[in-house]
Amino acid sequence: MASRIFRDSNKDNAGDFIGESAVTQSCEPCMKTNMSKTATVFCKDCDEYLCDTCKNPHTVYKPGQHNIVNVQDNTSAPVIIDMKGMDKCHEHARKIVFFCQDHSKLCCLSCVHIHRKCDQLDEIAQVSRQSRPDLQAIKQSFIKLRTEADAIIAECTQSETGLNESIAKISAEVDTMKDRIIQLFEEAKQKLISEAIQFKTAKVKRIGNKRDASLKVKEELNNVLSMCCVVIERGTPSQQYIYSEQMKEKRKTIESTIDEQRKITFSSTMTVSFPKQVTSLLEMGSNSIKLNYDGNKTVETSRISLSSQPRPVTLKLLVSVDLPKTGDYEKEPLLSGLDFLHDGRLVAVDNQDWRCIILNERLQRLGTPYKFNNWPYSVVCMPHDTLCVTVGGSKVVYLLSVSTDNTITLTREITTSSQLYSICCMSQCNMVVSAIDDPRPARMLSVDGVESYFEHVTFPVKKYKPGESRCTYIQSKNTLVLIDQLAHTVYMYDTVNGTSRAVTSENIQEPRGACVGPGDTVLVCSENNNSIVHLSVDGNILGTYPVNMRHPYSICVSKDGTRLAVSNRFKGIRKLQLYKISPAMS
Repeated sequence: MASRIFRDSNKDNAGDFIGESAVTQSCEPCMKTNMSKTATVFCKDCDEYLCDTCKNPHTVYKPGQHNIVNVQDNTSAPVIIDMKGMDKCHEHARKIVFFCQDHSKLCCLSCVHIHRKCDQLDEIAQVSRQSRPDLQAIKQSFIKLRTEADAIIAECTQSETGLNESIAKISAEVDTMKDRIIQLFEEAKQKLISEAIQFKTAKVKRIGNKRDASLKVKEELNNVLSMCCVVIERGTPSQQYIYSEQMKEKRKTIESTIDEQRKITFSSTMTVSFPKQVTSLLEMGSNSIKLNYDGNKTVETSRISLSSQPRPVTLKLLVSVDLPKTGDYEKEPLLSGLDFLHDGRLVAVDNQDWRCIILNERLQRLGTPYKFNNWPYSVVCMPHDTLCVTVGGSKVVYLLSVSTDNTITLTREITTSSQLYSICCMSQCNMVVSAIDDPRPARMLSVDGVESYFEHVTFPVKKYKPGESRCTYIQSKNTLVLIDQLAHTVYMYDTVNGTSRAVTSENIQEPRGACVGPGDTVLVCSENNNSIVHLSVDGNILGTYPVNMRHPYSICVSKDGTRLAVSNRFKGIRKLQLYKISPAMS
């Protein structure tokens, strides 16, 4: 059984809820002698934090090699490559294991039924050993495309500079004429400059669009190249083969975008012309001078563009903050729902103060909270930074958008047939929700508001009050997890085969929050045991991890599976904690 690892010096007790906080790491040898000194270095081989005094004895007297780094440089590259879903079939969400040469398509076991009559259906594990994919060539082509993107960005900068210089030149040319007809020229000059600035503003906007499109391409290329290097250096032959095939189509798309941007051209200069009959300027009035510029049409282009046997894990406390009632809040906070955005920001809904909050990696509040008209129950972060929130007192699900500057905006509402409590992600467009006072306590809900039911699932004959039941869903296992708080039970339903199992244990006492854990497992808050229980979909308990809080209530895991957030509901001592998830040592 995996054990929990805590370093109390990492706790961050913020006086103001999710306000400013400082996290320091103490020297571990000093802590053993009841001394408190700040660690300055970290031994990667011994996994130990040290101060300057303890560093030398550690390397001299402790056997073994010692890779000493500064605390701020303590980062480790992942050993296992996260293919970011590219090794999963988009249609069936199953692992890719075949490649159909007839259709140039990567296939999972489900796809095989469709392609079974094809002439050449290769097993990737075999063909990837026989021929090395041309990933290096693809990498070089991406580098070349990135260079072209840089050239386009430089061209945009040069064009904007040319426009600015043209305005200055026009001003100088007009000034040489104003000695003869000062008053008229001053009027003409102001009109001319105004027209030039308007033209520049319009052009700069179009240049900006071109630059933004190229920056997006460059950002995408940086991400692709970063992943490409990792796959080339550390990927298995199968992963390299899969990634190579995935990137061929992406390369075509990026090349097309680069070609489109290259065709868009702008004039970087403007000129001024004077009529021949300069002596008649007084009669011509303020329309005597005209601005010359090239008219071009612009084309706006934009592109938005792991499975293994369940293993125990180790939890290491990173940050802990107290959630007291402050002047900014009318009541003591109760974080009834938590979830991570894809970029790592944490989203929390406060059931007591009716707010939605964005938090950073130190659990500090970002931006301005969104205020609801009723008490929120649960939140899930869907693709494209869309938040879906269930609320009490109504049969409505709120859809909110979150910007990069942490602005939360209500986009629309979904009306449902029942009042809902918990909500979790099932796929890119579908969620699984738990219902209140309904004989069907869990169902599916699309982002378009379409409700559907699990046809092969038979639920207990009972209805749940708010908070008595929550659910989560493991997509790769087609498994629905339903929590029954009062029965001290965790139900596991195979939604395809219709089988189920009820998991009970002394370790599971009044289960509350639940979420999908690393390796398609389940993490459940055991409220009365002040712990988190780690389960496989087969119902086996992989580990039990005490947490330093009373009555853990809500829980979520980051999209990359490396961090866990948990909050509690013990009155007077409300907390929010962030843990690092690591595989347990065998």
